[in-house]
Amino acid sequence: MAVGLRRLTFVVLSMIVGSVGAMSQGKAGGKAGKKDAIILPHVRAWQMTQDMTLADTVVVDTIPAEHQIHNPIWRRSLSNVTLGNLGSPSLPTFYPAILRDEGNVFYNALLPIMTGPENFIFYNTKTPYANLTYQKGIPKRRREEFFSALFTQNVNKRLNIGMKLEINAAIGRYLNQAADNNKFLAWGSYDGDYYHAHAAGFYQRFQTEENGGILDDRIVMEPDSFDYDKSEDIPVLFMDARNRLATYRFLYEHSLDIGSVTRTEGDSIEYDVPVATAHHHVYIDRSHHEFKIDNLSTYSEIADSIFPAILVNPDYTKDVRKYMLVRNMFQLKLTEEFNSLLRFGMRLYLENDVRQYYWDDHSTVELDEKGKEYIAFHRNKENRVSTYLGGQLFKNTGEHLFWNAGLRFAAQGYDVGDLKADGNLRLLFGGGRWLTTLWARAEYTLRSPSLWEERYCSNHYEWSHELDREQALTVSGGLKIPGVGLDVTAFSATLNKRVFFNGEGVPTQKSDVTQVVGLYAREHLVSPIGFNSIIRVAVQKTSDNDVVALPGFALYSSMFYEHKFFGVLLTQIGFDVHYNTKFYSPAYIPMVMQFVPQSIRETGGYGYFDPYVNFHLKKIRAYLKYEHINNMWGSNDHFNTIHYPSNPHTFKFGLSWNFYD
Repeated sequence: MAVGLRRLTFVVLSMIVGSVGAMSQGKAGGKAGKKDAIILPHVRAWQMTQDMTLADTVVVDTIPAEHQIHNPIWRRSLSNVTLGNLGSPSLPTFYPAILRDEGNVFYNALLPIMTGPENFIFYNTKTPYANLTYQKGIPKRRREEFFSALFTQNVNKRLNIGMKLEINAAIGRYLNQAADNNKFLAWGSYDGDYYHAHAAGFYQRFQTEENGGILDDRIVMEPDSFDYDKSEDIPVLFMDARNRLATYRFLYEHSLDIGSVTRTEGDSIEYDVPVATAHHHVYIDRSHHEFKIDNLSTYSEIADSIFPAILVNPDYTKDVRKYMLVRNMFQLKLTEEFNSLLRFGMRLYLENDVRQYYWDDHSTVELDEKGKEYIAFHRNKENRVSTYLGGQLFKNTGEHLFWNAGLRFAAQGYDVGDLKADGNLRLLFGGGRWLTTLWARAEYTLRSPSLWEERYCSNHYEWSHELDREQALTVSGGLKIPGVGLDVTAFSATLNKRVFFNGEGVPTQKSDVTQVVGLYAREHLVSPIGFNSIIRVAVQKTSDNDVVALPGFALYSSMFYEHKFFGVLLTQIGFDVHYNTKFYSPAYIPMVMQFVPQSIRETGGYGYFDPYVNFHLKKIRAYLKYEHINNMWGSNDHFNTIHYPSNPHTFKFGLSWNFYD
């Protein structure tokens, strides 16, 4: 795998460098000597929000600070339960970062590393833009490698195209733990005078070898009592189990402006904006998911203790489930200038969702033409269709006050009666480095459980039950002062009839209310002589650890000294610390790819100390990092959850190189 990755890296690098160089010479090379001889680098990036009707600007990642946080799950969430290996299933345990897919529960453990329409980035560039990223962890025999290549350019000032390739190949420090994940994304955007469009295609494949955890946690916690020299020598539950999920996604959003009106900013800036815009977008999500165990007879002596049942095939397991979502949404958006009296905008929409589920059912033993017995599988297939009506009032322009309030309800189909109501408020005041944003958000939802939460069958699991609608009320608010690096958030959630997977790996429903409250703060302190301190802390409380498992306290701290050597080489020398208090962290069941509650023992109460050096030289960022170095002298109780210890001490390095010309 390493040889193939190196070859692919070289090929993609050659293509991108050659393409960018050729185009930059065509634009600025030779003896043109006029205005087009030098084109300054310019990259604009945005995500489509508010149901694909608002382009929300995002910053292109070129900041050296925290570049060493290479694992995306730690960028998304302050605390996580992980299987230890890069690219493996994980679960955020910082409540605001928890992710759930409304249609496919088998996505949930991979959502922190999946790319969807809600976090896809579009670009517009004056010069071709490319980025190459390479990361590696050693030792070589248990290597971890990550490579990504991004290339985007404008064909003209209106049309942009691009593509991105990501490859993650991590063997893992323990047996049968490899994660082999690939992504390919391609996109285009068009911004005309009246017509606008965004298109994106996604292919993502996640293949995880599932070892089920080590057989005895004491082997790691009390190493002197056992005779295992290396982590890869420790016996694990499964040696031939794996999950493979492949997703194919397509998005096309386009809009047509209707009329025009003049908008004024400040005292003298005027420009035309449409009176209204008609939007349509289609989103298709199709996936194929397999869980396989090659030889069940290997586990015959302990089958009763690790499998709830063997329902379909006694020889091997090959659970297949397929899912497809086709979403069409038509919207009419009226700008704020259309409402000359109250000066707020309005959006109305009609949405239709078609979800198709396909999975294995019970098998029967039948006879072939020669009279030989074979196992015949029976498949289940079901469609669920729902139609939603919705609207939103909003104020997105102005200097100090911004707000929106929306309502979405299912008017027809399987989810009829479902409801979502939300509101956001943002207030800006102050100025300079003390420019402050106060914000608040509230959301109330009624949600019908998905089909696989109510009915499912595989080789080891079967359930069929009716579940009531979930109810959830979430309220949050806080303040941000970017000039002094301060961010404070308070949050509260009231969950009624919450659906979750119980300790046996079966969806169940809590009959009463679960309450979650918490406080989060981030501060970046900078001293005049170059010492920096980035601190993130969260205090959380859950009333039911089975429904929502959270550590009471979580901390991330990065301390570093920053200096620019020789006037060009920006260097950061410091260390990271991760910590959360002990709690009954969710266990992991590979057969259903779910994190479930457990009460065997608590994990946590252990800090991870990672010294690092960051470098930033013009268009290049690099880091050297020694993760979990305190494993060489600290406690051995470093488990993410039961049976899944974190990786031993590991040296890692990474390089990110931007090309603008």
